[in-house]
Formats: sequence, structure tokens, C-alpha cells
Amino acid sequence: MTSTPSRNTRIGSGLALAALCALALTACGTTEAGKAAPARSGAAAAQVGNPTASPSAPAPSATPTAPRTDPADDPRLTPAQQTAELRMMQLALTVAEPCAGGPATGPSALPEPPLGESGEPARDPGAPLPPPAGGPSEVPVPIDDPAPETGPSWDFERARREAELGDVEKCAAGRHGERIGKALDGRTPADPAAVEKALHGLGYDVGYRLDGPRKKGDAVVFTLDLRFMGELCLAGTFDGTRTAFDPYGASPEVACTDVRRRA
Repeated sequence: MTSTPSRNTRIGSGLALAALCALALTACGTTEAGKAAPARSGAAAAQVGNPTASPSAPAPSATPTAPRTDPADDPRLTPAQQTAELRMMQLALTVAEPCAGGPATGPSALPEPPLGESGEPARDPGAPLPPPAGGPSEVPVPIDDPAPETGPSWDFERARREAELGDVEKCAAGRHGERIGKALDGRTPADPAAVEKALHGLGYDVGYRLDGPRKKGDAVVFTLDLRFMGELCLAGTFDGTRTAFDPYGASPEVACTDVRRRA
């Protein structure tokens, strides 16, 4: 195992606000890749392990034939459940905030086009001249719409392949692991109910984003779905003394626990 890293998405304060507003209407999308901040070292007890350290993904009872829908989009969610989703997303954004960096991007960062003598945008010397006013114009010839492309059918085995995490998500995973480790290590018995209570107290209290906790041998295992604006899943194993963490990427088309881990 390696020490907990201290995240390929940029999450700034403006983006966090936009994401929170967008989630109230629909599901969150992906974000642009950003620079990563230097990794933070976690608590001594909170560690990030390699894939073999986490519980293996259980084989689904039936192979899905269509992509998974985002549970946050379920119209049957109650107002309380929607509030909990927003609250946990805000937590994820806050935890990841120090991991993001780089210059601001967007329309406001684009340079303004130069103006000519008339006050209109200057024409690029290499651009073709516009047709003369009043001159003949070409009549567009209607063409048939191209036939829609038929791609390969959805493949569960392809969708469940482990995705590569960006630096910002790796950093965020370490920060989540650090705060969870501080709450569990040396303070909580290796009991699923006690671990669940501790996780809920930290804000990880959305049912469809927490798999487990459950007993595995002498330890308690759980998996957090933190794919609010990326692909981060975080598997944890708590033995009553320390917590080991294993971050990995998952397509939104499958559950975190369906991912086939790389050897």
C-alpha cells in the first residue's frame, strides 16, 4: 500500500455553485480536466492501497443489458432524499476544492477580437472575401439527411472496465480517506453498524452512494460512489485499528461494485 495521496477535474467555487444549481434540475455532467495540486499526505492510519487490497466486485446476479441510470435522476426521490444528495455533493466539492488548480477558463477568458477602423471586428487577411452586396448568390441544393450511424450495441463487459482517475480525483480520494480514517481509526469497533453511523456522521449518508458497510472476515468493507462530477469510487476496509482505501474509476453506466478491477 502507498500513503494516502492528498485529484482530472477542476472544481472551483464558481463551478461548485453551478453544479449545485444544475443538480436540482437534472444529473451532474462531467467537468474539464484541470491541473492537480501537490498531493497531500494523509493520516498515518489512512492509507490508499493497490487494487488487490479492496474487496473484489461481486458478480451481478444477472448481466445488465442497458446502461445504469443515475439514481439521482429518479423522479421518485423524496424532497429529503434530494436534499441529502445535494448536501453530499457539496461535501464532495468542498473536499476536492484544494486539489484543483490552473487558470480560469470559459468565455470570459477568451481574448476579444480586434476592431477595424469602422469599429467592426477586423477581418482576417487570410480569410476569403465576402460576396459583393447585391451580387448573385448560390441557391442551396437540398440533400437527403444521412442515415443515422449504427454503433455497436451496449456491452456490459466493456462498460465495467476500470476507468483511469485524473490527478484531481486521486487527490480528492486521499482527502476523503484522511477524514474517514480520523473518524474510524482507534475510535470505532469493526462493526458494520458502528462504521455506518460514523460514515453518516461525516456526511456520506445517501443510501445509493454507499455500498455496505458489511463484514468480510474480521474487517468491515464499504464502497462510496463519489461520481458527482467525475468517475471516483472509493473502497474502504476497516479492521478496527486502521482503514485502508482503494480509489478507482468507474463509468457512470455501471455501479461502482460492478467494475472489473485491473490486476
